[in-house]
Order: sequence, then C-alpha cells, then structure tokens
Amino acid sequence: MRSMAMSPPVPAAVLGRRYTHFSDDPISASHLFASTIFLQSCARSKPVGWACGGGLRISCFSKRVKRAISNNHILASIADVSLDQTTEISKVPKGDMWSVHKFGGTCMGTAKRIQNVAEIILQDSSERKLVIVSAMSKVTDMMYNLVYKAQSRDGSYVSALDDVFEKHLLTAKELLDVDDLEGFLSLLHNDISNLKAMLRAIYIAGHATESFSDFVVGHGELWSAQMLSYAIKKNGKPCCWMDTREVLIVDPSSSNQVDPNYVESEKRLEKWFAQQPPDTIIATGFIASTPQNIPTTLKRDGSDFSAAILGSLVRARQVTIWTDVDGVFSADPRKVSEAVILRTLSYQEAWEMSYFGANVLHPRTIIPVMKYNIPIVIRNIFNLSAPGTMICQQPQKENGEGMILESVVKAFATIDNLALVNVEGTGMAGVPGTASAIFGAVKDVGANVIMISQVH
Repeated sequence: MRSMAMSPPVPAAVLGRRYTHFSDDPISASHLFASTIFLQSCARSKPVGWACGGGLRISCFSKRVKRAISNNHILASIADVSLDQTTEISKVPKGDMWSVHKFGGTCMGTAKRIQNVAEIILQDSSERKLVIVSAMSKVTDMMYNLVYKAQSRDGSYVSALDDVFEKHLLTAKELLDVDDLEGFLSLLHNDISNLKAMLRAIYIAGHATESFSDFVVGHGELWSAQMLSYAIKKNGKPCCWMDTREVLIVDPSSSNQVDPNYVESEKRLEKWFAQQPPDTIIATGFIASTPQNIPTTLKRDGSDFSAAILGSLVRARQVTIWTDVDGVFSADPRKVSEAVILRTLSYQEAWEMSYFGANVLHPRTIIPVMKYNIPIVIRNIFNLSAPGTMICQQPQKENGEGMILESVVKAFATIDNLALVNVEGTGMAGVPGTASAIFGAVKDVGANVIMISQVH
C-alpha cells in the first residue's frame, strides 16, 4: 500500500499559460499586435531603467526626468532583444559593507508606511545598502485581476486599471514634493498607457501568454521602488532605483518555478554598477528576466527570493526581511496560545518549517544565502524594539526569552487543505510501473506530493 499527502493544484488563472510560438489560428494577429506593444513598451515605457536593443541604463532620478529615447531600432522578435555588449565592466564591491533589506507589500501599503521605510533605511549606518521592495499592499492581486479580466473578455479591466492608477496617484501626492511628483507621474502615465494597449491586445486574443502576464503584473514593484527612491532623496540621501529585470536573470524550469542564473546575473550586475556606483539602491522584488531579456517573475512570494539572490550576489553581511510579525513563532499562535518567538533558527530548521507549512519564508529563499553563510533576520516594521528571529548556521537553541531549550522539538508546523490518498490492492504486488502510473496521475492534475509512505 502506498500513501500520499497532497496539496491542491494552483488555479490556472494565477499561474497563467505558456505559449511558445504563434500558429495560424485566428488569434495570431492579436498575439503579434501584443508582441509589438510589448517591444515598444520595452523601449518607451522605461526611459530611466529599461534596456532594449541598446546600452544598459541606470535607473537614477533627477529633478528633471529625461524622456529621450535612444535611436536604437526595435527588432522583430522578442528573443532578439539584447543588451549592449560594449558596456564597460566594473567590479561590484562585495562583502560586509552591504546590508540588504526587504520590505513587503504591507510595509509599503500607504504613503505613511513608505515614509517609515525611508526612515529605517536612512538610520542604517551601513556603508552600502541594497533595498528590495514589493508592490504596495494588494496591488499584485489587482494586477493579476487585470490580466484575468482581459483574457476573459471582461471589459471592466479598464475601470480596474483606473483603480490601480488612482491608488498610486493618491499615494504619490501625499508622499512626494512637487518636482518629484511631476517626474513620477510622467512615468506612471506612460506605464498606464502601455498597459492599456497590452490589456486591449489580451482582451482581443482572449488569453495572455505567460510573458505578457508577467510584464503586466510586474509594474507594481516598479512604482513602489520609484516612490521609495524619491522619498529617500527628499531626505537628502542620494540613491538610485534598480529595475531588476536588467540584472536578475532566471531560467524557467516549470510553469510555476524559475531557477536563478547566478553567472549571468553577476555579469549584468557588474554592467549595471559600472554606470554609477551608488551607496543606496532601491531594487524591485519579484520581477526578473530570462537570458533572452523577456520579463518574467519569481512567482508568488518572489520578493523574499529576490532579496536572498541579490544578497548573495553582493555577499551581504545580513539580509533583513521586514514584515508585520515579531519573528518566527514556535507554532501557529492562532492555534497554540503558548507559542513563543524563536530568537534563532538554523538554515535547515527554517527550510523544514517552511516546507511543512510554517509562515517563515519560502523554502527556496534560504538556498542562496546558505552558500555564503549570510544570516537572514525576520523583523517587525511595526515593532522596532523586537529583535526578531535570526536564521543562520547552527545557532544556539533558545526560545523567545533567551532561555536554553532542553527539548529536541523546537517548533511545530501545520498544513491545511491536505488529502491523504491510499492506493492498495493485491494486483499491485510485483507489477512494474505501478508507482510511475500513480505519480503520473498526480502530476497531471497539478497536485503536490509532500509525503510518501509505502508498506509491503
């Protein structure tokens, strides 16, 4: 008998669909139209940070936003888009001089919270700071909803896009000075115009390729990074914002997962850094590019992964993940009232807790920092007095009050919405291929097997 514990598949509307080529069906023309918009967006919608068929440009702000577009032509195929190979290479300084911070959507949810984030960055005395930000709270869901509505031929995507624009407009008006507001709104209007054209093409086609969907969804991080950069500069600290699609290169490995290409990412980072070596960088989380410079994402919860990858590239002293809880609990406090904050966790403990359902980090987030023994600290942006939880190499075993734990059990994790499937029968004994057939059926429905038990 074989037993399998499975989690339900992710809805196709969230994952999107992959199409590798155009065919002769009636929607091909719409796809080609969308491709044209996509390429034009690469060239026009990012005047200070998106490279397409030309030299790599740093995403720095000035009082006057330069909107000049290079004379480089746009090639016919997305795969042909390439970075200028003549850019001078400059070694990126690496080591303990760097501190990496990641702020999630809750931390970036309002103008006041973005200003609080800016103050935390300004108070960091590190020589160099790399800050990764998510989109504002709920914006990623709003962007996914735009794609879903458009590919469902629901015309309300137009008003939904207006809501996205209004949210960022009101936040920028409250956060930024007049000159900075003018620059940001110029970029915002341009992005919204391109998104309208892209969504219109998706509406006509009736579905979105994964690349088009990722292009739309990734705009939330671009806007939040720009606003935070302006907020920091307003306080007198020079900084630049980084569109990580220019730097972070990943190789798609499945419909819902990508693998970092560290060699190529390091090369791209050196090219980006050669333009100007800023002390403070505000980088977009969640988004990346393929080796062919096609925008993609690190999928859900990808901003933590972005912080870990970038932290490993600069060999940072520490990666701090800012959230809305005091740290990692020994159990779900909603289910176990005696749960305490764990002051330290090993990489292995954190990975296992994440894998088995604890709200710590995505399991893949831990992998990049382990190689260079870079600690991750989970802290609460709304309770700066709390020390948080440090995830590092073989920490001392202690609880939230600093008391040494005698028990070998450090924490409990639970997973909801699981199904236990028993497969048994006398006809299974000695029959080759039984296990393959079982797991093939599970794979076909998109279920994730997290535990296997076999009894003879």
